[in-house]
Amino acid sequence: MKQQNNKSAFYYMVRLATRIILTIFYSLKVRGAENVLGKGAYIIAANHINWFDGFVLMALFKEKIVFLTADYLFERPIVRKAFLSRLGCIPVGQGQTKKAIKEALNILGKGGIIGIFPEGGVRLAKEMQEIKRGAFFLARMADVPIIPVGIQGTNHLFSSFRKIPHPGEIVVNIGKPIYPEATDGGTAKLIVTKITELVTCPSLYSGKREYLKR
Repeated sequence: MKQQNNKSAFYYMVRLATRIILTIFYSLKVRGAENVLGKGAYIIAANHINWFDGFVLMALFKEKIVFLTADYLFERPIVRKAFLSRLGCIPVGQGQTKKAIKEALNILGKGGIIGIFPEGGVRLAKEMQEIKRGAFFLARMADVPIIPVGIQGTNHLFSSFRKIPHPGEIVVNIGKPIYPEATDGGTAKLIVTKITELVTCPSLYSGKREYLKR
């Protein structure tokens, strides 16, 4: 219990630090805050264009998000010990799939939130890449909705050559919840379509800085 409390304390400390960074360096615009469910479990599915995307989601959403994270990142001692394990991330990869699913279902069963980047890693292309079906599989098993999120602008903030944040604009568009269908094929296609719309549609970029209160 004490270890879990420590993880939660670390999570909210990182969230506060991220909010400070966003306030100082970036113009943050959020659209669709009303689409976030007030209560109950759900899955956040977002595009992934920079490692900073997860921190942006942490800063925006009020409740703690437990991210499914590629297991190879846990092989880096500093990254694992300093951030991933202490944030409560769940490693996903060969040999760990059943354990990851069990942990994720347990969290959703308790009304928690799971965060997934369904492309399976950072993608620099403007178009959504082929996605993995983990989010839809979990949504069906747990009978919870998926909230699609489109993030734009974080790909310009950091790079292998730039270690200091580069001031700029981050746009986050939150779509309406999508409830699981009888088969994941239809849901998967719908998620890709919705996230792509949220990422690329200029008409949506009229939001304001707003950390979610739900």
